[in-house]
Amino acid sequence: MKNNKQIVEIAENWLTFALDDYKIVDKLISDGETFYRTICFHSQQYVEKILKGILEHIGSIPPKTHDIQILARLVDQKGFKVPLTKEEMVFLKSVYIESRYPPDVGLLPKGEPDMHDAEYAYKIIKKIKKWITTDNDNRDNDNVDNEHKKDENS
Repeated sequence: MKNNKQIVEIAENWLTFALDDYKIVDKLISDGETFYRTICFHSQQYVEKILKGILEHIGSIPPKTHDIQILARLVDQKGFKVPLTKEEMVFLKSVYIESRYPPDVGLLPKGEPDMHDAEYAYKIIKKIKKWITTDNDNRDNDNVDNEHKKDENS
């Protein structure tokens, strides 16, 4: 069984990796790059890692899934209201697979992600970033993302 220090270290690792995904997306968007599949993939990864980090922080072992809906439901059950719509979660699920396999697998209904999809993914991760870095009624008083806040403010 993991002790509290180990749980916090694991949660911090998830959040550190998530921050890398956020920075990649932010940089690509800021630079006007057209790597839409990469932007969408790293957006999905950011949200997945944030949710898994929250689960680790509260002592739950996250399941081995990339499904944002499943992870969000588990986080919600632990008292944290994830501010994503079903549409946003379904979108993130579709771009995860889309970016890992050739487009002919048919993951997004219309094929390869485009600029609109990349902008939508970016909007979603900014929403999650705001959620985890803002004290609000949807979280308890524990700050599950101190390192994330420090990195973003520096």
